[in-house]
Amino acid sequence: MKVIFDPDIPDEIKEDILEAIKEENIGEVCKVCGGDTLYVALLEGVLDIKCYECGHSYLEIEIEEEEE
Repeated sequence: MKVIFDPDIPDEIKEDILEAIKEENIGEVCKVCGGDTLYVALLEGVLDIKCYECGHSYLEIEIEEEEE
């Protein structure tokens, strides 16, 4: 599947997100509508990975901020 990232998602975590998507074995097309694109949105510290066409949510990942 193609992946579109919300503009608020930092570049340094995009590769980790792609790896998590691969580990979940989501497939090549949406199981609900047959779409071939995922959208990754950042909402209040949670990444929501969903179908771009129909909005079916596949995965939610909570983001923890590291203290320096």
